[in-house]
Amino acid sequence: MEEKNRNLRYSRYGWIEFSVILIAYNLEHYLRKTVQSVLDQEFKNFELIIVDDGSTDGTLQVVEFFQDSRINVISQENGGASHARNTGMKAAKGKYVAFLDGDDYWYPDHLKMAYDFFRKHPGVYVYAARYTWNREDCIPRRKGKPCSFVVRKLGLRGLLSIHTSSVVLNSSLASSLPLWEAGMKYGEDVLYWMRLMRRTAMIGLGKRVGSIYVQRAGSAMQEQACRDISVEDLLTHRLEEWKLMPHREWQFAVHFLILRELHVPRLLKMEKEARIRLLKEIGSMLHGWLEGPCFNAYVQACSREEPAEMEKAFDKLQARVNCWCVWADRAERWCMRPWSLLVNGLYKGFL
Repeated sequence: MEEKNRNLRYSRYGWIEFSVILIAYNLEHYLRKTVQSVLDQEFKNFELIIVDDGSTDGTLQVVEFFQDSRINVISQENGGASHARNTGMKAAKGKYVAFLDGDDYWYPDHLKMAYDFFRKHPGVYVYAARYTWNREDCIPRRKGKPCSFVVRKLGLRGLLSIHTSSVVLNSSLASSLPLWEAGMKYGEDVLYWMRLMRRTAMIGLGKRVGSIYVQRAGSAMQEQACRDISVEDLLTHRLEEWKLMPHREWQFAVHFLILRELHVPRLLKMEKEARIRLLKEIGSMLHGWLEGPCFNAYVQACSREEPAEMEKAFDKLQARVNCWCVWADRAERWCMRPWSLLVNGLYKGFL
């Protein structure tokens, strides 16, 4: 993939390295800490694009408090998180694009770790720091060694290790992707990462926590409308992307992200024929090891509409696909060890 630097904006540091896209909607009580965490970064060569998605509280007043030439504020009518991120990406001029939600925040060395990783692994275009969940009233304890990275396949387990506020993309890769799916209130990030998998197979994972995902009341994940979303609306785009993936039967992380949405309460809201048709479509794309007794037992339980039996079968299915994600990742790590590569090379030479 060729670097496209002609659109990069020049700064006093040279070309801008990072475009930080921060989206905010009615976050006046959280945004100050988030913005400050960006301005306190040890790596100073970045631009901060703050997209106010039609806030009706004091969000803009909080932003105006900060006087920094690296901040670019864009106000627009409310269109959702995906629309706000698309607006920020269109304005981005940096070599790399980093995402940050307005209620999350970073540790001071987050961008520095990303910069060090891309310098060490120029052929990898996606980086994700380790992240931690945090309630509003808690201070998380930091884990992991600094400047320690590992390169993994997205489809095995890497896709399950990322959160939007921890991800940094090479801008040349980001420009080749479709925009974030506007109008989706839940699951738009998973769909974007699945589209990312069609462009690149590898991801760099930081072993040290770089971002904090704040769980708060009133967030999109907590809204009742998101919890009540229908399975058809949630999975339609994901299944379309899955069908287009090369070697889709080996993308165990995608298996997990598809199957985890098949909650029993959601399926029971569907008509029986539609439910069985959806399950059969998913089953036709599963790896043979996952399509076996566990998935078939879940399909049979759904056809009988017995909630207790469905819950039991669903738990077994989740455990099985998670187990395959873990073991596939371990097998990949084993194959990447130097002595394993040496043995493999000697074996091929012998043949």
